[in-house]
This record gives sequence, structure tokens and C-alpha cells, in this order.
Amino acid sequence: MKILLSALAAILGLFLAVSVTAQEQEPDSSNLPGSPVFEATPVTPSIDFSGVQAQLGGEPTQILVLGTIHLGNLSEEVFDPTDLALVVDRLEAFAPDIIAIETVGGRTCDELRRYAELYPGVANNYCSVLDVAHESLGISQLEAAVETAETISRWPDIPSAEDRRHLAALLFGAGEPWSAALQWSRLDAAERIAANGVNQALADRLDRILRSRNENNLLGIALAGRLGLETLAAMDDHSADIIQSRAPEEFGDVIQSVWQTDHPQAEEYAQLEETFLGSPERVRDGYRFYNSAEYQQFVIEKDFGLAAATPDMEAVARHYVAWWQTRNLRMVANIIEAAGNRPGARVLVIVGASHKPYIEAYLDQMHDIELVSVDEVLSE
Repeated sequence: MKILLSALAAILGLFLAVSVTAQEQEPDSSNLPGSPVFEATPVTPSIDFSGVQAQLGGEPTQILVLGTIHLGNLSEEVFDPTDLALVVDRLEAFAPDIIAIETVGGRTCDELRRYAELYPGVANNYCSVLDVAHESLGISQLEAAVETAETISRWPDIPSAEDRRHLAALLFGAGEPWSAALQWSRLDAAERIAANGVNQALADRLDRILRSRNENNLLGIALAGRLGLETLAAMDDHSADIIQSRAPEEFGDVIQSVWQTDHPQAEEYAQLEETFLGSPERVRDGYRFYNSAEYQQFVIEKDFGLAAATPDMEAVARHYVAWWQTRNLRMVANIIEAAGNRPGARVLVIVGASHKPYIEAYLDQMHDIELVSVDEVLSE
């Protein structure tokens, strides 16, 4: 299972490159087995939910889904975080009220741990060990989550360093380490000390997160700090991994064969991978491409659509498609929950680019959600 998930992460983290036009390119129709071309079924839904309901109380909730490569996979030799400057500036101008990141939240991690026999190894792969915060605070994860909610509900307009340190400890103890690190980042360096529920071990963990080259830090925490946000919304899901744990033994070999299938554009993209590295302008153009219809079609044809089309009497590869669709549906549910008490909010979702077409398609079925174009935001 760990080998399969690692291989999947490598595939989804592939850093591709091509020349970018000023506007998103529409994908050409293709005869490839994995092409996202769909035929009508005998029964169609009675109601088409796509778009925004015409009569709506208040403004729609605007959601910008930013597909990204996983920045932590890039070495220091090829990627300088300061080259994110233009992307961060454009996203700041969008002014999101909520920033959702690709990490598993505390409640889901609690489920993965309590049902560990059904999710072998999953919590270890995707959830932080919280003991250091529980020992520092003297409370459990549930107690930390309840106290976190109460603390945020009475959060002062001008929080003190003591307030921020204590909330950082509570958030970490509740299973929200990235939000804890956001609080830590909003302290002056001299105030990042072991106090107010933060022991030295926890302070060291928080310092380490702020040194991360992960997009959750370089984009999520950086933007939230600029915008004065107090938390980040954890929207990833790996409870869907139960589908993989129940798949037949040949599942891994079948998926490997899907990934090893040649795509006519793969070599071209790989040869141009350095196009989007080396300057803020190149990185911005890279993000415009990762969020283009052209790139999304390529990913589907190379991966999930191809898996769905793989001929097999037992349709083993479709277990993989079911896992992916379930995971993305639950991620969308987490996004909607995060914005549920803020009708009309602006939401930025920072997620691996392969998730983008699925998340946008599912979000578009909601009554009151308006999708925002990444290309327009980054080109302004």
C-alpha cells in the first residue's frame, strides 16, 4: 500500500511544462481510450444543478481552485520559493476569506486512527503525531478541538503573543498543525518560545513546519498571514483509502500498468519541464498551465480516464477510479463545510493539479457556488 501511494504521489507531482497562451486552451477531442468524452445514459438527472441558482438569497460563494504541483518535491537547486512572488500577489488580490489546503483534518485523522485495522498505515502517512501537544497541554485531541472552537469564538481584535501561542498549541493538539503553524508564523521571531501551552518540543515542531517547502506553507500560510486569517481549512480526505485496502491483490500491478502506458504528449511535456522554473514570470505561467483545460485533459487521459477504460474482465482498474472519485467528493464536502457558515465568502482551494477538474465539476453542482477562473486571476 505504501509503495502504491508513493508511486501515486510521484505521478501526481510530475512537474510539466509547455508554452502558455494568454487564455486557457480548450482541449482537442481525442480518440485516446482515457479521453474525458462522455456519452448520454438512458436516464439523465431531472435537474441540472450546474451554475448558480438564479434566485439566490445574497451573493454566491466564489471558489478559486488553484491546481498546483507539489512544491516540496522540487529540490533547492531547481526551485526558489521567492519565484512564487507574482502568484502570491495575484492570489492576495483575489482576497479570499477562507483558504483550504490539501491536508487531512483532525477529525478525519481521528477516524483513521480509531479504525486503523481498516486503514492500514494510512494515518501514519497523512496525519501528524499529536502527543507532543497533548503532553504540553494536558488534554486530549477532543478536548483540544472543543477548546479551540471556544477560543476562536471569543478571539480578541488584537490578540497578544500569549493568545497566539496558546491557540497554536490548541490547534496542534486538535490535529490542525498547519493552522497551528499559521498562528506561530504571526508571532515575531523572538516571541516563538516555549510558553502558554507550547513546550520546547512543540515549538521545535512548529518551527520545522515554517521551514517547509510545501505549498501549504509557501502559499497557504504565506497568504493567510498577509490577509490576516487565523486558520486554514483542512480539506483533504484519505478515508477513501479503504477502497484500496479492499481491492484485489492484482490491484497494484494493474495500476502500475496504467501509469506505464505511453501518452503522445508525455515526452514533449517532460522535455520542457524547466520552462516554468527560474523566475516569478515563469512560475506564474506554469500555474496558468497546470490549471488549463489542456493539462487537465492530459492528466485524465494518462491516469484516471485510462484506468476507467482499461479492458479487464474484473475491471480491477476501476477500483482505483472509485477511490479517486470518492476522495475528491469528500474533499469537496470538506470545502463546502468550511464555507458553509460564510455565505458569499471568497474561498481559495490549494490542491494538487490532478484534483482540479474533479473538484470543480463537483462544486459546480451546488446551488450557490460560483467558480472563479485561475487564468483570469493570475493574468490580472
